[in-house]
Amino acid sequence: MARMIEHPLTEIRKTRPDAVLWANMAVRPSFSWPNVHVEISFEGRTMVLQPGSEKLSRAVSVYDDQGTNFEEGGSRVSRFLSHLAWSHDAALVDLFITGSNNPAHPGLCGVSQQSALNWAAVDPWLSLYLPIAPDSRGHLALALYREGMGLAIDSSPFSLLSFSKVLNIVHAGGPAQIAWINANVDAIPHWSRGKSRLDELRADGIDDVGEYLYRQGRCAVAHANSTTVDPDDYADRRRLSADLPLMKEVAALFIEKELGIEREHTFSKRIRDLRTLPSNVLVPRPQPNGYVRYLPAEEALSMG
Repeated sequence: MARMIEHPLTEIRKTRPDAVLWANMAVRPSFSWPNVHVEISFEGRTMVLQPGSEKLSRAVSVYDDQGTNFEEGGSRVSRFLSHLAWSHDAALVDLFITGSNNPAHPGLCGVSQQSALNWAAVDPWLSLYLPIAPDSRGHLALALYREGMGLAIDSSPFSLLSFSKVLNIVHAGGPAQIAWINANVDAIPHWSRGKSRLDELRADGIDDVGEYLYRQGRCAVAHANSTTVDPDDYADRRRLSADLPLMKEVAALFIEKELGIEREHTFSKRIRDLRTLPSNVLVPRPQPNGYVRYLPAEEALSMG
């Protein structure tokens, strides 16, 4: 008589009935997505990027042989998404989560109305910069930044609020946030849409840009007394939409300067002449199972 193999979760589910082996998050990226399964290490786990199809959503999955659940696995995947979105400086929206229990492969996520494949499927990126957040403040900043990018299409006001909250991680009060913006806003990239909006505001006589963004942006969106944004006032909506690229650049600059997490273009410029590449420069290597695994560049080069 054949011996039955016990499922990895049999014992674990006696005390954790919600445990699953895989947490699978359907996503909608606003950048080109790999056309094969990709593995990337993050926080001691392997993230598996799934390519999607006409019938399947693109997804990111994480495996835990000791069992995970939607809260734990979903949080881990979400943190990874925020790091990946920062690397590409583009939105990466999580849509829904599922669990699966086949140890051999991640679960599949069906399509939803939100998961249309608007961006091309491409060969795996030639290299990948995956930022390192030094502490919980850095993780929160990247999460708010990703949230802001994801809201930009559907809600400029709440997208702007998410970017504004990044400064609040360090500076509790309005005066400190205003002062920081005024002291640093001229350092935003000259080629950005944010710089164009900064020039427009100054041409209109708005010299205290920090006061303007805080009072007419952050506070006007967050509060309904005194200065506020009327969702039915199209002039308000157009103004906030115009201000959004500037606030996004301010948030990114704050993350770089105050929280020590470089943007991809800053990082690339800094490492250009280094003899040894940092460990968060990753390059793809094909695997026997048909997947592509990203490894630190120096490790991959040593393998030949």
